[in-house]
Amino acid sequence: MTRRLLLLRHGHAASPLGIADIDRPLTGQGRRQCRQVGADCRARGLLPELVVVSPALRARQTWEALAVGMGATPEVDVDRRVYANTVDDLLEVIGELPDELMTVLIVGHNPSIAGLVDVLDNEPQRPARGALSSGYPTGTLAVVELDDPWRRVLPGAGVLREVLSPHTRLGSGPSERR
Repeated sequence: MTRRLLLLRHGHAASPLGIADIDRPLTGQGRRQCRQVGADCRARGLLPELVVVSPALRARQTWEALAVGMGATPEVDVDRRVYANTVDDLLEVIGELPDELMTVLIVGHNPSIAGLVDVLDNEPQRPARGALSSGYPTGTLAVVELDDPWRRVLPGAGVLREVLSPHTRLGSGPSERR
């Protein structure tokens, strides 16, 4: 049975002076990005049964805006390992997912979100890769299909099927901050 892992980098965030990284909020642009990607997910039937989100404010706000666009209210799990921002931590989170779940969304940060896509689908010629050729911009969501149970997800086990990005619609460039 094919599972879908949706990997979303948080929307465009502000960097106000004196604010801790974990407390950085989304900008208005970031909220619009996420609502649009959520609407695109809804149109494609990409509705998660569980959302695992970083405790960072910008990631939580990303999910809130995405949920508006999706019109979805799945269970949400705030997991510190997503904020730790390593591929190994994300693989650990995935390995603990219940087998009955077929579609899971992780809302996190770069470099771990982009790194996880690369680790799960290590085929550089995959057609969907073109959308990530210049990086993994804020507000971008990758759809990775997996045939194995969550606990057996290993490097190379996935297929990158689709990339949804608000940047072609909203005209903003890639963001390099975490």
